[in-house]
Amino acid sequence: MASAVTAKKEKMMVAAIDFGTTYSGYAFSLKTDYNADPTKISINQGWVAGSMAVSSYKAPTVVLFDQKGEFNSFGYEAEDAYSELALDNEHHDWYYFSRFKMRLHHENNQKIHRDMDLQDDKGRKLPAITVFGKVIWYLKDHMLKALKKRGTEMKNEDIHWIITVPAIWADSAKQFMREAAYKADIAGSQLTIALEPEAASLYCQYLPTEKIHGTAGLTFDVASTGSKYMVIDLGGGTADITVHERHSGGGLREVHKASGGAWGGTRVDEAFKQMLIKIIGAPVLDKFCEEHRADYLYLQRELEVKKRTMKPSTSGKITLKVPVNLREAYTKETGESIEDAIKGSPYAGKLVWHSDKIRLDATIFKGLFKDCIDKIVEHIRDLLNHPEVKGTDLMLMVGGFSESEMMHDAIENAFKKCRVIIPEDAGLCVMKGAVIFGHRPVAITSRVSRYTYGINISPPFDPNSHPESHKVTIGGRDRCQNVFKSYIREGESIRVGEERSGRHITLNTHQTEMLLNIFASPKKTPQFVDEPEVELLGQVVVQLPDRDELIKVEVKMIFGETELHVEAQEMSTNNKYTSFFDFL
Repeated sequence: MASAVTAKKEKMMVAAIDFGTTYSGYAFSLKTDYNADPTKISINQGWVAGSMAVSSYKAPTVVLFDQKGEFNSFGYEAEDAYSELALDNEHHDWYYFSRFKMRLHHENNQKIHRDMDLQDDKGRKLPAITVFGKVIWYLKDHMLKALKKRGTEMKNEDIHWIITVPAIWADSAKQFMREAAYKADIAGSQLTIALEPEAASLYCQYLPTEKIHGTAGLTFDVASTGSKYMVIDLGGGTADITVHERHSGGGLREVHKASGGAWGGTRVDEAFKQMLIKIIGAPVLDKFCEEHRADYLYLQRELEVKKRTMKPSTSGKITLKVPVNLREAYTKETGESIEDAIKGSPYAGKLVWHSDKIRLDATIFKGLFKDCIDKIVEHIRDLLNHPEVKGTDLMLMVGGFSESEMMHDAIENAFKKCRVIIPEDAGLCVMKGAVIFGHRPVAITSRVSRYTYGINISPPFDPNSHPESHKVTIGGRDRCQNVFKSYIREGESIRVGEERSGRHITLNTHQTEMLLNIFASPKKTPQFVDEPEVELLGQVVVQLPDRDELIKVEVKMIFGETELHVEAQEMSTNNKYTSFFDFL
């Protein structure tokens, strides 16, 4: 562990890949630049949307593969290339993936494994590890080429790579991203997984007052030891919320376990889609999306602009430009006019559709944010009632969706007793903070476990405490099978790198291996590994010598890092078995 960290610290450069649900990008800094000024971080500014001549610091998380499943393009280039193919009706055999990061979100209730497939916009499949890996490869390659152009050529092996993930992700999702990075030729010895709200929180420690915005006179003043603040990281896919406490020397301690849900900016997009479906119906909209890809892409970009510019104070009517083909598609499919469709919808008298423009009440468009806002506000309110969070009166909003005035205003109004502040370029805090985290990973001193972790054991059967249903006879002795032996409990605070150990003994002589099954549960005190809400994460196999005796093994779990590590040692030979744990 120590040698791996040292090797990363010796790299000449730290580069961070912010792999987002809707937008992705990269940032980097040389060690010499960091030592002079930690905030001197470079970001690519050359992502250009061809159809709208817009440049940005991030590109859409969209990737296009050709008919053979070979990588073609990423970002705005992928969007525009696919639209061109659609105009010539040649897109049907191509693979187009967008907003696929949420496939790794545990609330989707789909098991994450390294061999799983990912569906594109038409339901066609490619291996998910290939799609994620190619995005990471493209961003890595793009950065290396950009460095070469500016005369700062850097070898891949001289870079410490950071990949950001939501703090609320399960261990299996974090490992999946690690293995996707391996596909992009990033070795494990030069890779660190960073948690998004932690990275953003770390970056904000370095910001001068003029880079922080909030109500009059507010600054992000958490310099005093013991100051607590809530980090509200609102991205395209998730709301990721943590509470940090500032320690002396600039270290951060996690006060409450990371929590949140799928309440990002794409919820607004889905609400807009449902509004259209209530007017023209799902079949018409689906056919339009399939046959008029360029128009659908334009509609998505138009919606994104409106989302960013909508203000709580906006009143009266607003205008949304929509492709004429959408209106014509409805008439062609149904034989009815769009005016008749509106009359029969919940928006009668509130919405007018003329040619390529929809005029609607501002209250309707602002209502698209309601579901998202309600979920986030309710969750924050619940968090503030937890004993360890009570008294937190400073909220730091980061992430691209935090730049929405609708969201900022909603949080501010819901929690009037709290100071709600937002840094300049809130959407870049995670990316820049991940670079600082790469230079200074010890800034996070402790974390709170989101799960109870442990292994299954078979202790001697005790009729006073063990149920008969778990009684088995092994080696002529009654034992209780599937008992959950906890190494760390949910909600427990643990220092970064802290070890928890336990000694175990083989059940039989001549046993040449010990299989350690690692389990996790959101419950604080699970009794058995076969009860509800207990999940098998994976396994570690300890090879043992063939002996005519029972053998003792010491198992260590290393917690507090962004990823869980397991180490096993056979006591008689001192052989150690260490690896990044296999959750897939």
